[in-house]
Amino acid sequence: MHSHSFSVLSALLLASTAAASGSYGQPGKVEVPVVTVVVKSTITTCTLPKTPPPPCSSKGSSQGGSNSVATPSGGSNGSPYGGSSAAATLTSKSTGPSSIPTYSVPGSNSTIRTSPGYGNGTTSGTRTATGTSISTSATSTSTSSPLPGCGSDSYWLANIKHQGFAPYAPNPSNYTVFRSVKEFGAKGDGKADDTVAINRAISEGGRCGPGSCNSTTTTPGLIYFPPGTYRITSPIINYYFTQIYGSPLCMPVIKPSSNFTGAWVLDANQYQAGGKLGWGSTNVFWRQVRNLVIDMTDLPVAADVAGIHWPSSQATSLQNIHVKMAKGTQTKHFGMFIEEGSGGYIGDMVFEGGLDGIRVGNQQFTMRNLTFIGAQTAIKQLWSWGWTYSGITIKDCKVGLDISNVDTSTGRNPVASIVFIDSEISNTPIGVVTSRKPPGQQNNPAQANTLILENIRLFNVPTAISGPSNSVLLAGSASFTTITGWGQGNRYTASGGPTAFQGPITPFARPAALTAGTNFYERSRPSYAEVPASQILSVKSEGAKGDGKTDDTAAIVAAVKKASSSNKVLFFDYGMYVVRSTIYIPAGMRITGEALPVIISEGEFFNSMASPKPVVQVGKPGETGAAVEWSDMVLSTRGQQMGAILIEWNLASTTPSGMWDVHTRIGGFAGSNLSAKECPKTPATKIDAKNLDKKCIAAFMSMHITASASNLLNENCWLWVADHDAERDAGLVQITVYAGRGLLVESKEGKIWLWGTGVEHHQMYEYQFVSTQNIFAGQVQTETAYYQPNPDASIPFPVDKAFSDPTFKAGQSGWGFRAANSKEILVYGAGLYSFFDNYNVTCAQEGQGQTCQTQIMDVDKSSVKMYNLNTVGVGSQITVNGVDVARWQDNKNGFVNSVAIFTS
Repeated sequence: MHSHSFSVLSALLLASTAAASGSYGQPGKVEVPVVTVVVKSTITTCTLPKTPPPPCSSKGSSQGGSNSVATPSGGSNGSPYGGSSAAATLTSKSTGPSSIPTYSVPGSNSTIRTSPGYGNGTTSGTRTATGTSISTSATSTSTSSPLPGCGSDSYWLANIKHQGFAPYAPNPSNYTVFRSVKEFGAKGDGKADDTVAINRAISEGGRCGPGSCNSTTTTPGLIYFPPGTYRITSPIINYYFTQIYGSPLCMPVIKPSSNFTGAWVLDANQYQAGGKLGWGSTNVFWRQVRNLVIDMTDLPVAADVAGIHWPSSQATSLQNIHVKMAKGTQTKHFGMFIEEGSGGYIGDMVFEGGLDGIRVGNQQFTMRNLTFIGAQTAIKQLWSWGWTYSGITIKDCKVGLDISNVDTSTGRNPVASIVFIDSEISNTPIGVVTSRKPPGQQNNPAQANTLILENIRLFNVPTAISGPSNSVLLAGSASFTTITGWGQGNRYTASGGPTAFQGPITPFARPAALTAGTNFYERSRPSYAEVPASQILSVKSEGAKGDGKTDDTAAIVAAVKKASSSNKVLFFDYGMYVVRSTIYIPAGMRITGEALPVIISEGEFFNSMASPKPVVQVGKPGETGAAVEWSDMVLSTRGQQMGAILIEWNLASTTPSGMWDVHTRIGGFAGSNLSAKECPKTPATKIDAKNLDKKCIAAFMSMHITASASNLLNENCWLWVADHDAERDAGLVQITVYAGRGLLVESKEGKIWLWGTGVEHHQMYEYQFVSTQNIFAGQVQTETAYYQPNPDASIPFPVDKAFSDPTFKAGQSGWGFRAANSKEILVYGAGLYSFFDNYNVTCAQEGQGQTCQTQIMDVDKSSVKMYNLNTVGVGSQITVNGVDVARWQDNKNGFVNSVAIFTS
C-alpha cells in the first residue's frame, strides 16, 4: 500500500479530538455498570456487581449471518421494520413482521434453523421475511441461563496444545506465539492493575513495537484474554502482527480505572515523540482484535478518551467488541478513533453512549453490523475516499451519520464518498448530516460528500437528511419510514455523463440470489465457540512441521482427510508450511489458523506458465456439497513460481461457503526469496522480455473462482503482490515482483459476495469477472503495479485464452476492474488507484493531471451497476466497450475523483 503524507490532516484531526494524556482526577457519577454482549445480531445484557465477574454471553451459530434490523423489545421505543418500497422515495410503514428464530437462505424462500454446535458462537440472528430482527435493549437486567466458560475457560483455543512456531523469529526455539495475559501476571479479578502484565504479554520476545521497527512478518503474537475483568491505568500498546482475542463464550472486560492516563484504551499505533505514529498507517497489516468488552464507565465523563485507536490498513479487522461509555450531553468519551490508513474491515461491534460512537477517517473501509446506542453522534466521519457501511443500527442518538466535516483553514470537505445501505435509525432527531450544496452551487471540492443511501429504515427520525445551514434535504417522520434510495453526486451510464443530482434515486434491483430478505446476504466469521477442544485437529499433531523447510504436503493432505472424515475443525498452528504439490480441500471442511499461518509453495510443480497448478484447491471441478469455512490464513510462494495459482475455488456448495481473513502475500517477506535482495526495483532500466528478472516471476494468479463454483462469501481477504520488503531491517524499500493475475471470477451461477476485499499489484488485472452473474462487491480496492508501464501489462505473462486474459496495447498498464460478457454485477463502493508511473509518484498528485495510467476500469459487453467509484492517477475512470465515458476532470474530489452512480 502506498504511503501518503497525512501530517497536516492528522494534526487537524488530533486537534479536533483534544486527546490529552493526563490524570483525570476523581470519577464523575457513573451508573451501576451493565455490560452488553453482542452476539452478531442479538445483544444480551447482564447486570454486574461492583466487582464484576466476566459477563455472560449468549450463543449461536455462524449460519445466522444477517444484517441487524432494530425491532422492539417492548414499548414505543422499538421499531418493527418492514421491507423497503420499490419506489425511490421515503415511504411510510406502520407495521412489521413477526420474528422467526431462523435465517434466510440467499435466493430462496427457505429458512434454516441455527445450529449452535456448528460455527460461530458469536452469531445469532432472527430472520424475517423482509430482514433480520434484533433486540437493542441495553439496560435490561435479565440474564440467560448460566453458560459454560464463565467459571472456567472452556473455549477451545484456551485448551488445545499450543505448538505455534515462528521459523524466522530472531530466536525461534525460544519464541512464543500464543500468550495468555494471565501467564504474564494479569489477574483479571477487577481489582488488580493489570496494565504492565498485559503489555508484557504483547511485547516480550523481541517483537516489533511502535517506533522500533517499520514492519515485520517474523514475530507473530496471539494475545489471549481469558474470561475476567482487567483493570488498567494506562493504554494497552499493540505491536505489529498481533492478534488479540478474548473468549467468545464469556467475553473479557477491559476496564480503565478512574485514574487512567492516556488518550485511548487500546492503542494500536502509538504516537511517538515528535508527533508521528509508531508505524506508517498505510503499512500496518495483519492484525486482529475480537471478543472483548471495553468498559469506560469508571472514567470521568469529561475524560477525552477513545476505546480503540486504530490507524490501520489491509488485512486488519475488529470483530465482536462492545465499547461502553458514559452517556449524556456532558460525556467526552468516544468509542473508536481512526485518523489515517488504508483499510480494512470492521464488523459486529456495539458502541453504547459517548460523545461520538466512532470518529473515523481513512482511505477506504468496509464497516458492517455496527450498533450505536445513546451516543450524541453515532458516526462522525472525519474524511474518506470511499467507505461502505452496511447493517448499521443507530438507536437513541442525536445524530446518526455526520459527513459534514469542513476544514476551516481551507474550506474543503475531506469526506469524498460514502455508501450507507441496509441499515436502520430509530429515536434519533437527525439521520444524516451533509454539507454538500445542491447542483448548480459550488462545492469544495466539486464532488465532496458524494453519498448513496439505499434501504435505510427509519423510526421516529424527524429529519432524515440535513444539509448546509440546517436545511432539510429529506424530511423524516415520527412513524416508520424507509429510504429506498437517495443520493448526491455525478451519474454516468454506458453512453456517458455526467449528470449532477441530489435527491431520490431508483435503487439498484437486487437479484434474489444475492439477498436474504431485503438485505444483501452477509455472514460473520466462525469462532467455533461451542466446539470442544477434542474436536479441533491440529496439523502439527498430525505430523506437519511448519518450520519453513520441511515438505509438509503429505502431512497436510493426511490431516485434511482425517478432519473431513471425523468432522473436526482443522487447525493450522502458526508456522510456515512448505508444500510442493496441490492441497485439496473437500466440501464440508472447516479450517482456521493461529495468528495467520502461511502455506507456501515451492518447486517445479508450480513453475510452468503453460501448465499452472493450484496451491490450494477447494473442491474438484464440478464438485458440489456442504459449505466450506476457511479463516485466518496466508497463502504465499517461494522464489520463481510461474505456474502457481494460490487459491482455486471449484466448489458449488449447497449453502454459502465463506472465507474470512484468508490472504495471499506474494514476495516481500522472510522465507519468500522474493525480497529486496533478490528483487530490487529498477526504474532506471528499460525492462523488456529479455532482461526482465525471471527469478522474480512469483505467481500465475492469486485466486480463481472457476466456472463450476458458486455460493461463496469472501470477507476481508487481501490478495497482495508485495510492493515493498516488509521486514524490519529493510526500511520498507520498494521491490519488483511479478504475478500475472489477481482475482478471476468465472462462476456461471454466481452467488459471490465480496465484502471488504482488496487486490493489488498484479500484471494484467486486479479484479476480472468473465461470463459470470450475481456478484455483490462492497468496497473493493485496487492498486496498479508500481513498476508499470516499465514493463507494461503484456509481460512477463503472455495472453492465455484458457484464462480469458485481456489483450493490451503497447505501454498499457493493467486493469483495476474488468467485466466481460457478464451481468448483474453490483458494486457498492470501489477504489481503483494508480499511484505510480515506473515508481514516480508525481503523476498521482492532486493538480498534476492524473497521468499514471490512461484507463483502469473496463466494461465489455456487461451489465455493471456501481456506486461510488473513486480513482487516483487515472485519465479515464470508466471505459465501456472500448470507449472512455468518464473523465477525471469532471469528477474532482480532492485527491480522488468520484463517480456516484454508474450503470451499463
